[in-house]
Amino acid sequence: MALVNAEGVVVRCVGGDHATTRELVSALRPGTDVSEKTIGTNGPGSALVERRPMLIRGREHFLDEAAGFACAAVPLVDPFGASAGVLDVSYLYTALQIDPLQLLAVAARGIENQMLDSLQDVTVVRFHYRPDTLCTPYAALLAVSHDGYVVGANRGARATLCLGDGALERLEFSSFFDLPLPQLIDASRLSTPALVHRHSGVRLYASASGHRGKELQHAESTHRGAGVAGAVSRAPTHGSTSTATAPTQPGDESYLMADSRLQASFEKARRAFDRDIPVIVYGETGTGKEVFAQRLHTGGPRRGGALVAINCFALPASLIESELFGYEHGAFTGGRRGGAPGKFEEAHNGTLFLDEIGDMPFDVQGRLLRVLQERKVTRLGSSREIAVNISLICATHRSLPDLVAEGKFREDLFYRLSGVSITLPPLRERSDLRQLIDWLLARGAVDAFAEHPTYRLDDEALDMLLNYRWPGNVRELRSVLRAAAALGDSDGEIRAEHLPSELVEQVETARLSKPLSACAPGTLAAMETDAIRQALELHHGNIAATARSLGIGRATLHRKLHKM
Repeated sequence: MALVNAEGVVVRCVGGDHATTRELVSALRPGTDVSEKTIGTNGPGSALVERRPMLIRGREHFLDEAAGFACAAVPLVDPFGASAGVLDVSYLYTALQIDPLQLLAVAARGIENQMLDSLQDVTVVRFHYRPDTLCTPYAALLAVSHDGYVVGANRGARATLCLGDGALERLEFSSFFDLPLPQLIDASRLSTPALVHRHSGVRLYASASGHRGKELQHAESTHRGAGVAGAVSRAPTHGSTSTATAPTQPGDESYLMADSRLQASFEKARRAFDRDIPVIVYGETGTGKEVFAQRLHTGGPRRGGALVAINCFALPASLIESELFGYEHGAFTGGRRGGAPGKFEEAHNGTLFLDEIGDMPFDVQGRLLRVLQERKVTRLGSSREIAVNISLICATHRSLPDLVAEGKFREDLFYRLSGVSITLPPLRERSDLRQLIDWLLARGAVDAFAEHPTYRLDDEALDMLLNYRWPGNVRELRSVLRAAAALGDSDGEIRAEHLPSELVEQVETARLSKPLSACAPGTLAAMETDAIRQALELHHGNIAATARSLGIGRATLHRKLHKM
C-alpha cells in the first residue's frame, strides 16, 4: 500500500514483506515519481490524471516491467476540492484476483473525512438520509465558518448538495437546510441526530460539532429556547437493536411491484393474509422475500403491531428454541437474569416472519407445530402457557415438499404452514429490471450518494447491468450500485469502469461466446479497428492518451482491444 502526493511522488509505503512483492517495494519506495507523464499508464498516476478510481492490471500498464502486477488506486480530495494525492494498493496480478477498489474507496473516504474533521475554527456538519450512517465514511460532511458560510465539503456533501468539484463559492449554510445551524448544534448535544429538510423537500438526518468562535456562540444564545425544543421534537429516538421493525408505509418498497408476475403474486398472498391464512414465500436468495413480507404486514390485519423476523438458518440449533419460545431465569447456564421473552411473544398482535424455515432443526419443528395449533407458547424452564395472537409468514429458498419427501421436514407442519404459497421470480427473469434500477437510484436506496438529483448510468454501464445474470438478485444489484456510487465521480454518473470487474468480465465472456461474423473491409467494425490501431501508434501504446483521443473510457478501450 502506497500513499502518493498530488505531484505523483510516493511519500509512504507499507507492506511488501513477502519475497514475491519485493519488486513492488522497490518500485514504490518513497521519493519515486509514479506520475503518468513519467512512467505512462499506471494505477496511482492515472488516478491523479483522471481524478477517479482506477484499476490497472497486467499489460494495461505502459511499462512491460509492471505486467505482472495490478494497481488499484483511489484519488484523495481535500475539503476545498483540490487534489491531495492517491491511495494505492499494488499486488501480484492473477486472472481470479478480486480487486480491492471497494474497500480502498471506503478507506479514502475515511481519510478525506479526517482531513475535514481536522479543520480549525469551523463547525463540522454531518448529514445523511439514514441516521445510522452519520458515523460512517459514507456520511456527507460540511465545514461551516463562524459567520455561517460553507468553506469545505467532502464528496458525499458535494454530490448530495450538487456543489460540483473545485473551490466553493460563498455559500450560506441556511441556503441548503430549513434548520438554522445554532439550533442544529444545540440539538446535537443530546447525542441524537436532528431531522432536517432541504429546501427542495428532501429529508435528511444531521448532527453538528467542532470548534466554534465568539460569533457563533453569540448566535447560539440568541436562538436557544423554543426553537431548540422544536428541533429536538423532530429528532428520531433510538432504542436497543432488535429484530422488531416499526411499520413502514406500504409504498416505501413500491419497486417490488413493477413486474406483472410479482403484482399477481402479491395480490394472491394479500387476500389470503388478510384472512389470517399463513403464507409461504419461495425464492432464490436476494429476491426480496423479506421486503415482500414487510409489505404484507404493513397492509395486513395486524399492521398496528410489530413485524418480528428470525432467520432459522443463522441461529444454532441450541439457541433457536430459546429465541422462538423464550426462557425463564435459570433455564440454562448463561441466560439473562429474569429470563427473556421469545419471538412469538414479541410478535403478539403483530406478524412473525420465519425466514429460511426449511433450515429449521427437525426437533424444533414439533414445538412450532404445537404453538401454531394452540396459539399458546411455553417458555423454556416454565410450565406456564402464554397466549399469542399473530399472523405468520414463512420464507425459504428450498423446496419444502422435497424436504418432506426426504424426511427432513415434518409433513404435518408443512400442511399447517402451507395456506398459500407464492414464488418470487429471480431478477434475471423479471420484466422490470430497468425500472428497478431507476427506482434504486432515484429514491436514495443507494447508500453512498443518497438523494443525488442527477444520479444516472451511462449507456454502457446500463447495458452491462441489463445483460448480467444477477445470481444474487436484488440484494446483489443494490450492492453493485452502492459500490459503483462509492467509486464514481462527483458528477453523479456511473460508468462501466465503476462496476465490479467480475460483473463486466462475465457479461463480456457471454458476449464473446456468441458466434461473430468476420469483419469485411469497409464495414463499421473494420473502420473502428483501424481507428484504434492508428490512435495506439500515434500515442506510442499509451492507453490513457489513446482513450482520450478516441473520446471513450479507458475500460471501454481495453474491452475493444480484447475483442480485437
